[in-house]
Amino acid sequence: MNMPQTKDTVRRPSFLAIALLLPLTTSAHHSFPEHFNTSRIAEIEGEVTNVQWSNPHVSFTMRTAEGETWIIQSNSIRGLERREISQDVIRVGNRFKLAGFPARNGSHEMYTSNILLADGREVVLRPGAELRWQTAEE
Repeated sequence: MNMPQTKDTVRRPSFLAIALLLPLTTSAHHSFPEHFNTSRIAEIEGEVTNVQWSNPHVSFTMRTAEGETWIIQSNSIRGLERREISQDVIRVGNRFKLAGFPARNGSHEMYTSNILLADGREVVLRPGAELRWQTAEE
């Protein structure tokens, strides 16, 4: 028996497809421990060459003195602003030192936890991270 198609029967498969795919995108976004090695801290120093100032995470690239290009993942815009990190701090041409979790696959990618700015100020970006290059008494 052939049932006539209505708008509801046409929409139902589309809604179902979206409902089934949504957890995959959420999982990909929140697979932090699968992508970054949280048991290791890497440090790099270099110059910012590109910035993507957008949510859900600000990202930028840095070129080291050795010529390596690193992709850096960071906090949300709001998370950076709470720590007084603005677009003026993370902009093309600025130099600083970073510490953070390197990519598990060995690529030049890092989720940063600490930034040591050119003026000597250290900013802790990740909740729970501690000062790396300075002491609290300074």
